[in-house]
Amino acid sequence: MKAIVTGAARGLGEGIARRLVADGGDVALLDAIDEVETTAATLAASGGRGERDGDAPGGPAGGTVVGLRCDVSDEAAVSAVVAEALERLGGVDLLVNCAGIGGPGEPLAEVDAEAFRRTLDVNLTGSFLMARAVAPALIAQRAGSIVNIGSIFGQQGVPFGAAYSSSKGGVTLLTHSLALELAPHRIRVNAIAPGHMESVMHFDELRERARRAGISFEEEVEKARAIVPLGRHGNGADVAGAVVWLASPDASYVTGQTINVNGGLLLS
Repeated sequence: MKAIVTGAARGLGEGIARRLVADGGDVALLDAIDEVETTAATLAASGGRGERDGDAPGGPAGGTVVGLRCDVSDEAAVSAVVAEALERLGGVDLLVNCAGIGGPGEPLAEVDAEAFRRTLDVNLTGSFLMARAVAPALIAQRAGSIVNIGSIFGQQGVPFGAAYSSSKGGVTLLTHSLALELAPHRIRVNAIAPGHMESVMHFDELRERARRAGISFEEEVEKARAIVPLGRHGNGADVAGAVVWLASPDASYVTGQTINVNGGLLLS
């Protein structure tokens, strides 16, 4: 499988890219930070094996793994980097839109309008620009899959998170619209909604919550864990498993859906 994964330098995106590499895929990792090149080199050298895998072997040798700098909110950059990724991979079967930012967390009256717009630009417009850039290649081969990483908070509101929830709610409806438009070309478009994850973004949010509540970061982490029915934070491997399934023939009749990968948090 030939895949392009955005937001892949670390966190959930890195976990998704790691799994795809371990499964023998050719993967282009895109991110706005320099770290993406180091991450790609590490995955190429390890075959996608990580600390969680113990002594398990890495993926089949020979897969192409490249790291490319890209701000997904920059229209010109997206066009140029996707063209380079397609050339270096020799095509594409899967696009994973995982690039995202948490956005402003202040009370409504204090939220900066530019910070609000920036959150929409990265989380929502970035997913649109990437899908638009990759779609012609998928349409030409009449096959492929797009997986957008949404959020539980795109399905329900959250205090101090209007920008983030709005952007992820938009991702949900973008997924529905693209699924309908691209279905005649045999291209499937789905979304995944994570919840409380082991990620820099989530832990930054918990630090801010702890500050507002006047408690320790560790206490806030425990509060977040305790409300998850399955009793733990999720990780990149959890989301990666859902991505791999959605991109596989086993999900060939699944499109326009949001798969909740949040330990039952949406039910709590």
